[in-house]
Amino acid sequence: MPPQGALPPVLKAVQITADFNQGIDGWKGDSSDYSDADKPENLVFEQRALSAPLSGKGYYVAGTNRSDDLFLYVKKQFGGFVPSASYKVTFTVKFATDVPTGCMGVGGSPGESVWVVGAASDIEPKSVINNGRNELNIDRGNQGGGGKAGQVLGTIGNSVPDCGKAVFESKTLKSKEALTVKADAEGKLWLVVGIDSGFESASHLTFQSVVLDAEPVK
Repeated sequence: MPPQGALPPVLKAVQITADFNQGIDGWKGDSSDYSDADKPENLVFEQRALSAPLSGKGYYVAGTNRSDDLFLYVKKQFGGFVPSASYKVTFTVKFATDVPTGCMGVGGSPGESVWVVGAASDIEPKSVINNGRNELNIDRGNQGGGGKAGQVLGTIGNSVPDCGKAVFESKTLKSKEALTVKADAEGKLWLVVGIDSGFESASHLTFQSVVLDAEPVK
């Protein structure tokens, strides 16, 4: 509640933009969706230079899926929202990928079986142990399906159909519909982007930018 005599906060659209060419300060990476028997290997979350013909830097995310499921994600909390207000949010995610389309792989395709996910939550997304399995504590969905706090934007496969040729391209994915989320009591939201792999081997991509557009629910 606003102080006595103060005007209530004004509901308005909010846009959050993360440009990973400028840095990854405040962002943290983690993994989920596995048990002790199939922990992921070779996890990397760091800013790296983009490979030619691209230029600049991005947030490099990588890991080896040892089962049939692995979620790699990065997160950061942002303010600027009205406390406890509901918003309809959409995501625009740009990333660099050298993974071709139409290729076969163990458990699935390295391109079409690795999904890009956008999520938002009033509570901090964390990897927690549930019945012996490491899982995310928010309902962001799983693999090709979305959840109450997250949605699948597309896959990491690029436009190259040659499975024996790695060519780096930038790819941009956008929400097809809005997701309704609620800001916390301090007017903050956690923004999450990640990749969910059904491909039982190594996956990687480099996030270049993320935009969250939030329209208040009036």
